[in-house]
Amino acid sequence: MAKQMVPLRTALMPLYYKDFHCLAGDCQDNCCGDGWNIEFSKKDYLTIKRAAQSQEMKDRLATAVARLREKGHDGMYACFVLNEQGGCDLQREDGLCGLQVECGAEALPMVCRTFPRIKHYSAAAQEHYLSPACEGVLALLWDHPEGINFWEEPLKKQDWWNYTADTPVEARFGDIRSFCIDVLQERSLTLRQRMLLLGFLFQRLQNMDWEREETADLWLAQSASLLKDPAVAEELGQLKGNRKLFLGNNHRHLLRSAITCRYSQGELFRELWSSLLVGEQQNGEQSSIEMSFNTRRYQELSQQLEELLGHSESFFENLTVSMAFGMRMPDLNSPEDLWRSYVNLCSMYSLYRCAAVCGCAKEASRERLFHVLVEVSRAILHSGSYRSYLLDELFQNDSATLAHMAILLDE
Repeated sequence: MAKQMVPLRTALMPLYYKDFHCLAGDCQDNCCGDGWNIEFSKKDYLTIKRAAQSQEMKDRLATAVARLREKGHDGMYACFVLNEQGGCDLQREDGLCGLQVECGAEALPMVCRTFPRIKHYSAAAQEHYLSPACEGVLALLWDHPEGINFWEEPLKKQDWWNYTADTPVEARFGDIRSFCIDVLQERSLTLRQRMLLLGFLFQRLQNMDWEREETADLWLAQSASLLKDPAVAEELGQLKGNRKLFLGNNHRHLLRSAITCRYSQGELFRELWSSLLVGEQQNGEQSSIEMSFNTRRYQELSQQLEELLGHSESFFENLTVSMAFGMRMPDLNSPEDLWRSYVNLCSMYSLYRCAAVCGCAKEASRERLFHVLVEVSRAILHSGSYRSYLLDELFQNDSATLAHMAILLDE
C-alpha cells in the first residue's frame, strides 16, 4: 500500500504546559549544577563568546566553555566545562546563571533557554512536552490530581509539517495515542490494571493487518468495549507479580547507575541501591557476603510512600501519562516497535516506582520524592542509549512478555 501523507497543522500540549516557570535559585536540583554534560551548536557557541560584557565574564568564559574535539550528539559543537563539583562555572552562589544575569536569556544556548520544554513532531501534531527531569514539572504533575487534559491550537503557516506514514495504522497515531491516554486515566481500574490492559490491547493490535484502512477503527471499537468489560480486568488480575524479581531487576539498574553516574547523582543511586540490601556472612570455612533483598522493609517504605501520596495513584498516573506523551508512545512504525515502546514505558514506570520507594528510606517527603525522580529522569529517561540497554536486556532474556510486565508493574 502507498505511503500516506498526514498534514500537521496544530500544536498539542498538556493544559499545564503554559503554567510552567523555572524555580531558578529555589530549585533543589538546579540543572546547572548536577553533572550534566551540556552541549550546544556552533551558533550558540559564537553567541556566548560575543555576549560577555565585563572582563570578569570574559575570563570565566575562557575556562567554562570549550569546543568539542569530536562532534557531539546531533552534531553539537561545544560544551560547558564542569567544575570539580560537577557544576557549571557560570552558575553563581545564589543558583542563578551569571551569563544570563549579565547578558540576558538570549545569550544562553538553546538547551538552556528551553529546558525542560521539548518540542517535536509526531504523526498527530507539533507536540510540546515538559520533561519530568525538572522539579517544577513534577510540582505541576503533583498539583493536578484530577488528571491531565490536553490543549490543541492552530499552528502558524510557517510551522506546518507533513508527516509520511508507512501504513494506515501509523497514519491514525493521533486517535490511537489518545485512546491509550484514556486507558491510562481510567480510574475504575488500578494503574497496574490499566497498564496491563494496554499491553493486552497492543498484543491484539500487533496481530491485525496494518495495511487495511479499517484496522485502526476496528481496534479502537473493540478496545473501547474491552476497557469497560470487568471480565478482562479480572483475567489480567491473574497475572501475578513477584516482589523479589521486581527488586532484583530494578536494583540491578540502580547499581549500574551508581557506577556510571558521577558527583552527587552517583551518590544518590548508591544510596537507593543499598537501602534494601541485607548481607549474610557464612559459607563453610570461607566467609562470603551474600546479598539479598529485604522485602519486608520495601513494603514498609512502600506504605510510607502511599501515605505521602494520600493513598492516591494520581501523581504516578500523571507521571506515566506525561512519559507516554513525551516518548510518543505507542510507536506505530511496526508491530515490533509497538511492543518495544510498551515495554519501554513499563520498565521506566517500574524503575521510577522502585526508586521512589527506596528514597523514603532517608525521608518520606515531597521534596525527597521530587529529588529522586528528577535524578532518575536525568540519568535514564534522558539517556537514549541507557534506555536502549534496558530494553535490549529484557528482550535478550525473554523478559519482554506481558507476564513479565506484570512483575515490573509491582503492586
